[in-house]
Amino acid sequence: MNPFVRLPLSNLESLRTGFISGSLKYDITKNALTGAGAPINDVDELVGFISTRGYSHETLAAMIEAIIETRRHAIDVSLSQTLVVTGPTTSQPENLKTGARFIQVVEHAKRELMLATFALYQGDRILEPIHTAMSNNPNLEVTLILNIPRKYGDRTSSEEIIDAARQEFAKNWPWPQLPKVWYFPESLNLNSSDRASMHAKFVIADEERCFITSANFTEAAQKKNIEVGVELSNSLEPKVLSQYFKRLMCEGRLARFL
Repeated sequence: MNPFVRLPLSNLESLRTGFISGSLKYDITKNALTGAGAPINDVDELVGFISTRGYSHETLAAMIEAIIETRRHAIDVSLSQTLVVTGPTTSQPENLKTGARFIQVVEHAKRELMLATFALYQGDRILEPIHTAMSNNPNLEVTLILNIPRKYGDRTSSEEIIDAARQEFAKNWPWPQLPKVWYFPESLNLNSSDRASMHAKFVIADEERCFITSANFTEAAQKKNIEVGVELSNSLEPKVLSQYFKRLMCEGRLARFL
């Protein structure tokens, strides 16, 4: 029996990415399979299956894609929950990495993509998959919600802080096609006791699939820090979360930045 068909959907998606553009494109070993998302208890059987058939990485990627599509069109649409952990490697490194999951949820979006982060650094690297998705699909509507902070004791006008934030965002988003960018005005309140932050971190694709995470949009958070998140699909949560933030926009609780 093909051992890939028994793997959870989240592991299959991670392995597909590995065969297409990751380490598995060059080296199909036990360590490479485990690092790309294969459960450690299944890796020996996977290596045996691949070696006896001599499949190329292109064939394996296509095979996994076929399994994924079959799963998605199955009658059983029960709730799917995937734990996503980034951190030091342990003796059971089967958890999926934050950066890989972020890219997979972005690539899922066909109609709309909503993202939120508290911190953004080296955005030209972190946000490149979003730019790629917008370039490949000009009809994709992308909404990005940012935190624009006022430092403690800073009496600079909100307008000046926002202008400086726009200049900083231009460094993080160096491409001409822009997403819709929003911020939380209460983060700029002059009265520190009334000030609040936009601290949420998430990605929502088509109100069908959401990844809620502790990780900010920084390279360290996506790849090195200890971060924990969960992806939800086949449930109401992605739509509920998306609709909440859309209501904040409509009711003026979030303001347009770009």
